[in-house]
Order: sequence, then C-alpha cells, then structure tokens
Amino acid sequence: MDFRDFNIDIRSSKTTGEIQCLCPQCSHTRKKKTDKCLSVNLDKGNWFCHHCGWKGALINTIEKVEYIKPIWKNKTDLSDVVVKYFESERKINQQTLIDFRVTCGLEYMPQLNKEVETIQFNYFRNSELVNVKYRGAKKSFKLHKGSELIFYNIDSVKERKEVIICEGEIDALTFKQCGYDSVVSVPNGANLNTNNLVYVDNCISDLEGIETFYLATDNDIAGRKLRIDLAERFGVEKCKYIEFEEYKDANDLYKFKGSSAIKEAFENAKSFPLEGVFTIEDIDLEINDMYVNGLDNGVATGMNEFDKKLRFVKGYITTITGVPGHGKSDFLDQLALLLNIQNNWNFAFYSPENKPTRLHISKLARKLVGKKWFGENRIKLNELNQVKEFLNKKFWFIKPEKDFTLESILKHVKQLKTTNGIDAFVIDAWNKLEHKYGQSETKYIGESLDKLSNFCEENNVHCFLVAHPTKIQKNKDTNLYEIPNLYNISGSANFYNKTDNGITVYRNFLENRTEVYIQKVKFSHWGEVGKCDFQYHLDSGRYLEEDNFDLFNWIDYKNQKTNKNNNVKTYEIPKVTLEDAFGEDYKEENDIPF
Repeated sequence: MDFRDFNIDIRSSKTTGEIQCLCPQCSHTRKKKTDKCLSVNLDKGNWFCHHCGWKGALINTIEKVEYIKPIWKNKTDLSDVVVKYFESERKINQQTLIDFRVTCGLEYMPQLNKEVETIQFNYFRNSELVNVKYRGAKKSFKLHKGSELIFYNIDSVKERKEVIICEGEIDALTFKQCGYDSVVSVPNGANLNTNNLVYVDNCISDLEGIETFYLATDNDIAGRKLRIDLAERFGVEKCKYIEFEEYKDANDLYKFKGSSAIKEAFENAKSFPLEGVFTIEDIDLEINDMYVNGLDNGVATGMNEFDKKLRFVKGYITTITGVPGHGKSDFLDQLALLLNIQNNWNFAFYSPENKPTRLHISKLARKLVGKKWFGENRIKLNELNQVKEFLNKKFWFIKPEKDFTLESILKHVKQLKTTNGIDAFVIDAWNKLEHKYGQSETKYIGESLDKLSNFCEENNVHCFLVAHPTKIQKNKDTNLYEIPNLYNISGSANFYNKTDNGITVYRNFLENRTEVYIQKVKFSHWGEVGKCDFQYHLDSGRYLEEDNFDLFNWIDYKNQKTNKNNNVKTYEIPKVTLEDAFGEDYKEENDIPF
C-alpha cells in the first residue's frame, strides 16, 4: 500500500523525512481548508493529524521470500565416467565442464528413492551459488529444494548486449563450446500448457542491458511454446529465434553436424513477425502444432456450468456489462481469482470502481477465504496475512499519477507484462477512463477498441473490459430492469461488434439469484451463448453454483472438496510432470551411465 490508498496526497518531491499536507478526514470541513494539519513521516510510513487526531500507518506484512542457498563444495574433480559420457554422448569436452563448474557427487533422488551418483549443474549469480540441478541415472532430475529459480550461467550476460537462451544446460554448454560466451539456460524446461517464468522475474535486473535475445529452445511443440512465452516477456521486437533443422536441439545438431552448423543456425536466426504480410511457410510449424495439439479451447475457472459456456484465451477482449449495482465488478473479481488459482493467470487492475485499493483487497480476501470481513466468524489475522502473501506478485493495481487515458493504462500494462509477466488486465470501467473525443463518439470508441484489440494480440494478454449500459427500462409487470445486452452499452454498438466475448451480469430479485448471460463467444470451441445461475453468498461475496456450496479456503488447495459427492474439486494448480519440468532432456535415449 501507499499513501494514495488512504487518500493522502503528499504532493512533494521528498522521499524521506517528514512533511505536512492536507488531511483527507477533516481539511475539507474546516474554514481553513488549506491548512496543512497532517504530519506524514515518509520513512516510517505513518501519519498524525494535529486537528482531528486521525492517525495511521501503511501496513505491509508481506514477508520477503527467504531462499535456501546450497553449500558450494569446491569439488572440481569429475569422474572418468562423467567426462567420458559428455565427450562420447554429447561431444562436450572437459574444459567446457570446468568453465561451467559442473560437478558430480552423491545425492538423494526421490524418483529412485535412494542416494545415487549425480551430475550437478551449479547455478551461480555474482559468483555465488544460488541453485543446483541434479541429474541421476534412469533420467532422474531435481532442483535444490527451496532455492531461487534463476537462469543457468546468468553471470555470462554481464556487460553484454546479446544473449542466447537455451532450454537446457547441455545446450548452453554446446553454444559455449562453439564460441558463444553469453549463453544461459532456463532452469525448468518447457511446458505445453503454462510455463513458469519466475526465473525471468528473478533475473530481470541482470538482463537490463540486453538488446537482442536469441531464443534457442527445442524443436518441439513445448519448445516453441516456451519460445513464444519468452518473446512476449522480452518483447518480440528484441527477440530472434534459432532453428536446428530436423534436429531436436542445439546439442543434437552439434553432435551430428559440428560447430559450423551451430554457427550457421545462429547467423540465420529469424526475427518474429511484427506486422505486415507473411506466408504459410512462416507459420508452418505452428499449424502443425495446432494439428497435433488441437485447437486452443481456453482456460477454465472451475465453475462447472460457467466453464461449459465460456473459456478464456489470451490475446482477446471480454466485455462485461450489467445494470449498476447488479454485481458485474464483483463477479469479475471472482473470475480473476479463479483464473489465477486454476491457471496461474496474473492480473493487473485499473479499477476506480473499487477504490480505495484497500477496500478492493478486502473484497478479494472475502472471496479467497470464504468469510466476512467484520463480525462473527470473520477473517482471522493469519488468514489475512495468507491472503496478502497469495496476492503479492499475482495481482497489480494501476493508478496513474498524471492521466487516465487508455494509452496511459496500456503503457502500465505493457510494463507489467515485461517485468512481471501478467496474463490479463481489467479496465473497470470504460467510463472511468479519460476520453478525448476529437471525432464522433462512435468512431472514437471503434478506434479505441481496435487499439485495445491489437494491444492484446501483440502482448498476448486478455482484457476484461467493464462497460455500463445506457439507461435500462423497467418491466411494467415485474418492476424489474430489463436484461441489458452488449448493444445497450452506452456510446456505441461497437462494444458488441468489436469485442470477442460478451457477458451480462443480472440480479434477479424475484427469484433471489444472479444470472450470468453469455451474450457472445468469439469461437465455438471456446463455448456457447447461454445462461448460468448463481446464488450470491453475502458474507464471502462469492457466486456459488447449485452444485458447489462449500466455502473452503481457496488458497488451501489440499482441502478442496465438494459437499455432494466428496469429489476433489479442480481448484488447484496443474501438476507438472518431469517431462514438463525438464523438457526433452528427460526423454533422452542415452542416459548417463551410472
């Protein structure tokens, strides 16, 4: 939190010491409205009003993650078995192993349920050991428990303008042996579904000076998925990708065709298409991947009936509308939380409808824990700390200092995509943006939605856009509001024409339920038009389907069960297999010989 969350406007260039400013609690009620009666200590983050006595402090109890660092054992002697394995099976010489400080030694491997001899890839940053990947017999792998995920060989990028990023450590050794010094590897391979790029976040400061990223991922579906994910993080305009002909990775190409083939592959690195015209050949592999893997059906929320009607894909826009006060922002909060829980989607919120931010946090906390904020059976302090720890580095809140234009919001989203890898963002609501009409409203909205659509596609993020309808008529017989649709949104029919998905949240007061209408679905393999019914649970703020009335803590994945059939619910992070975690190396035919 910062002072703006408490409506304290410090308006000072100072970043330390104590300042005086207006009190948001009493200054507007006083005759001397300009009297700066609030003392703010910028160092301690607290304040006190000398007029009304209001006092408080910024609360930040998010604990910094303390990683466990392995103990460096300066064992430079590699066994003859290991050296011969690298030389015969990988064509990697002993000097390269020494340069990368590869070691070997006994280690307990859970896949084998015993202590075995392992090859150890040591992860250094600033010459300090940060992590270790162990590789044993029978394709057993593990990373050092509790250690920080970083790029392998990250120190090689210092004072460099270019870097090669590989999918495995042996590929990094290969490039080094072929004369390329600035080369790193991801620590956890590639995943067909969602790649965990936390190592990018942990190394973002190390990569600040890099101007060109050469992505040398494996020549398979998972490798190409990782290539795209990395390019989105660093910006496709700064990335090129290396292909290895019919071979599966850099080491495979090197073994069969030598260092000249690696150099040729590097020199022929391709740029990502930014715009303009391209041919079938340019996307040939992507077409084949889609044929093998099927269409992208999108990600689910875990709300069973809703998921049958609509699933979400990055790169598109979902517009949500509804009568004011019928819960569209509240329902969107639930979508965001469940998309994070189910699929690790990280979100950015521009949500003036939920100001101040601390109030928004309380609403998210109620949904996560399943309890009310005040009163009997309220959220406990340890649960609140659990919520803050859960939301930290998963949800960001945008509050521009200068203007609230669409361009300003997208600039902040772009920054968060680059630095933190967000997957989706919320604009709540359209009328809370600062609009500068230099033309007709219809044309302005059309061009703005085109800009928003292009942004989502280029950055592979999903936008959830809340837009209010025009004045809705009441039914004379029921005295209830008519159900609005996307054409009813104030300003332009473009909200229907240019959005990809459309949702209406409607509260049916006669039958005491919330009805969610899927008004538009871009592609039939994402879902279908229809209606889902929910019961609104007042204490938690959750929207509950008829077959899901349990109020378990969503953060506690292990105890999530339905109350009907005792079936385990799917509100859990997908399990990662060894092949997902460590990529093609796991499927190597030539296993290490011990």
